Amino acid sequence: MFKNTNVQPLLTNERGSIAIEFALIGLALTFFTAFLVDLVVQQATIGKLDRVTYSMAGAIRERTQLYRSDEYLNQNQVDTVALLAKKVLQDMESGADLSKLSMTIEELHFVEPKLTSGTNDRVVSRYNSFRSGPQTCAPFTTLNNMQDLSPKGSYGRWVPLYQVTICLPTSSWFTRITSGGDDKTQQKSFAIVVVR
Repeated sequence: MFKNTNVQPLLTNERGSIAIEFALIGLALTFFTAFLVDLVVQQATIGKLDRVTYSMAGAIRERTQLYRSDEYLNQNQVDTVALLAKKVLQDMESGADLSKLSMTIEELHFVEPKLTSGTNDRVVSRYNSFRSGPQTCAPFTTLNNMQDLSPKGSYGRWVPLYQVTICLPTSSWFTRITSGGDDKTQQKSFAIVVVR
């Protein structure tokens, strides 16, 4: 009999829609901002690892000055370089957990070209890989597979190569969400140098 014209149907009622849209957009922006902050922190960590890796590779490169012209590495020297890397990283970021910092240093030496019966090919005389730290820190590509990076020195020999790889597990909020609870990602940095 009487039709109530004051009540609007639920689907066409627009009161409160702006508040709901604001809440949804605000939630989306919050997650996006958190993701960007997490990404910036991860990239900053990689940048710090890059600086430390280049510094440690430079120390290895100058080994002829540090170790009386001895071009060959040993485990004690690698452990010393790893300890130095931890101290440098601790100075950069005092709150970092460096207990799981791992390092791999590879060396690649070649036979003198005059000893290879006149060929100009690179013949490996020594390849070693030394590890320091509690976890495996595998390089992206082993130095043994990058022999072509070695230049021929002024004395006609192939210059030895060293590769320093540093790995540090870090916690990532975004990785925790996407991987189902495992929030540890291994940040990795490497540098390749020739002996001086």
